[in-house]
Amino acid sequence: MDTPASERTHIDFMPSDVEAKTQERLSEKEKKLSDASSFYANSAVDAPLEDVNDYPDGGLRAWLVVFGCVLFSANTLGWALAWGVVQTYYQEHVFHDASGTVLSMLGSTSGMVMTLGSFITGKIGDRFGFKPLLALGAIFWLAGMLGSAFCTELWQFFITQGLLQGIANALIFPLVVSLPAQWFLRYRSFAIGVVVAGCSFGGAMATLIMYKMFAALGLKKTFSIYAAMNAACFIVALVLIKERRSPSSRQKIIWIDRTFFKDPVFWSLGLCILFTVFGYLTPIFFLPTYVIDVIPGTGDFLSALPLMLLNFAAATGRASVGFLADRIGPVNAMLISVGISGLAQLLIWNFVKTYPGIIVFGIIYGFFCGCFISLTPAVCAQLYGSDRLAGLSGLTLFFNLPGNAAGAPLGGAILGGTGGNWRAVACYSGGMQVIGVILMLYARFKKEPKILAVF
Repeated sequence: MDTPASERTHIDFMPSDVEAKTQERLSEKEKKLSDASSFYANSAVDAPLEDVNDYPDGGLRAWLVVFGCVLFSANTLGWALAWGVVQTYYQEHVFHDASGTVLSMLGSTSGMVMTLGSFITGKIGDRFGFKPLLALGAIFWLAGMLGSAFCTELWQFFITQGLLQGIANALIFPLVVSLPAQWFLRYRSFAIGVVVAGCSFGGAMATLIMYKMFAALGLKKTFSIYAAMNAACFIVALVLIKERRSPSSRQKIIWIDRTFFKDPVFWSLGLCILFTVFGYLTPIFFLPTYVIDVIPGTGDFLSALPLMLLNFAAATGRASVGFLADRIGPVNAMLISVGISGLAQLLIWNFVKTYPGIIVFGIIYGFFCGCFISLTPAVCAQLYGSDRLAGLSGLTLFFNLPGNAAGAPLGGAILGGTGGNWRAVACYSGGMQVIGVILMLYARFKKEPKILAVF
């Protein structure tokens, strides 16, 4: 007598059925891997899955999209990386009585606003399309830059260069970082690295442009001309940028996956990001001031040059980090890059007093300091897989907030509170990043105990 279907504990499949189902699962896994680097746009889970063969993975149109994304990142986030020159100009020519803490807080405000807003804008962009938000971001950015040309009080700059430009960054950056994922699969890490490197390249160019124009034209004309340059780049970028997927407007957004709060590995990663960001911006904001302080009589150009070289080195480091991560694993690459940037502050910036030494520090620190930004999506995918990236993305973004808001201002407060002791500043910012590496070791060895394993 046959066993009723409802009571069977074992069901036999023909070999062909098993093979078909196995192939289906493998195909499904490959498709899900294609969404890993959509971390910053929070779209890895919500976006519809596509066939692996659908990705161009190169070609003129795909690289034109990347170039459009680079134009956006270079003209917006690049400005933040040139803040050291702007802050020095404000200190010496505009706000003589303002402390370094207050001025560095001004430079950090846009990053804080971006961190708060990116979580929302990435989701909205995934549902309703990228171009409308990018165009809106360009409008906010230009309003902030043009408004700055007519500001006379410090609080007005907090509105234009803090709030307005922070909203613009929130509308632009998460989208342009995730857009290459629609065009690349095998070369995705490199393509995203190129876009993030555009921030550093833009920072280097902005450093040089700001230095030259401030000296020759003053604040009002400098910001007006720079806004016109930004507008031209934004127009070209909007023409080049194109999405391959239709916005998934009908899918429900999952804002936060609360199961992460119960996982120590999540806290290990999150705290690593938190401490790393605290130590990240201090050299970028204060390096020109440091040059002038330790080498009296240094001209404006020579004081800005180390920061410019730092940003060029950062562009190279961010563009190439994907190759290293492919070989040794993204978690290992993140530990190494953050560790070297922290040790560079503790062992080089802490003791260097000569101009060539400052140049060397700027190049070494610049090459490694921003790599964690490019590596974070790959690290999240390595630790948790691509299925949960949408929930994880919003949570990890919030770990950036304290460092973006208070990291550099705290460095300025330490400098002022110690009577200009730069070693205290270097120990603070470098120590923060070393602590971040130590905290990340738990996640690394919890998931992969082998020391030399690719992970």
